[in-house]
Amino acid sequence: MSQVTAQISMSLDGFVTVPTVRAGNGMGDGGERIHDWMFDAKTDADARITEENFASTGAVIIGKGMFEVGYEPWGDPPPFGMPVFILTHHARESLLMEGGTTYHFVTGGIDDALAQALVAAGGKNVGVWGGADIIRQYLRAGLLDELQIHLAPILLGDGIRLFEGLDFEGIELRKTESLDTPAATHLRFKVTTR
Repeated sequence: MSQVTAQISMSLDGFVTVPTVRAGNGMGDGGERIHDWMFDAKTDADARITEENFASTGAVIIGKGMFEVGYEPWGDPPPFGMPVFILTHHARESLLMEGGTTYHFVTGGIDDALAQALVAAGGKNVGVWGGADIIRQYLRAGLLDELQIHLAPILLGDGIRLFEGLDFEGIELRKTESLDTPAATHLRFKVTTR
């Protein structure tokens, strides 16, 4: 049965990007360091986490902002290799890319995007992979089964916080796994709502 999972990298001071995010620089100036554990896999354990996330996921949901800043650097083929559903207010035709990625632009909100992604995932998990606002929306709506936070041992000083402005009433996170590597502390939480 499909699970709805979110994963995001975060600095020790709680930021998931720095303030200078823009097209072609999706993490902002210096913000890409929070992903060093993934792209410059420091250990076999870090690489295995990335591989397992991609292998268990059949479709991804992201926000329009993440798409706009990532589209150019991701290139063609993009790194997903699966259907990607982009939450937006502007209807647009789907965009077929090489390597198995098709970008679908969803204007019907988070429930509509999730319904489409569940069908496309074919029994695999649906990954809510960012940005922070989209993860907060799914968390607030009680639609996440699992949250993974990859805590990078760096300080960014300013930027966007994952949990900023989130009403925590009724949301509970129960830690199910913790793995420390030199590049990150990988935390996995089961999400429940009261």
